[in-house]
Amino acid sequence: MIKDLQERAQFLLNADKHMAEVVDMLKETRDVLSTLAGVVDRLNGMIEEVEGRVGGVGQIIDRMDRLEQAALNIERATLGVEAALSALPKAVRSRIAKGRRPGVSDEPEG
Repeated sequence: MIKDLQERAQFLLNADKHMAEVVDMLKETRDVLSTLAGVVDRLNGMIEEVEGRVGGVGQIIDRMDRLEQAALNIERATLGVEAALSALPKAVRSRIAKGRRPGVSDEPEG
């Protein structure tokens, strides 16, 4: 028990030395955390840059998808018009074909 009291008294008498050690450890911890914060900031900057690029690429991909869908819709509509034209009687198709040729009119010659 006396030994324990002596150790505690010794610790209290050397409290300034122990406090200096604690302060040094806190300073080192602060330096490490400051360096870590810098690394994290740089990493966040890189991530934001990549996200910005990916966002732009994502928009381009969306636009390409919409253009592809529009092209497919036009193709489908064209096939529908061709099918409708082929269902018309031959006389009507000939008349339509004449109207599409440059220099050919529907007026009778004479």
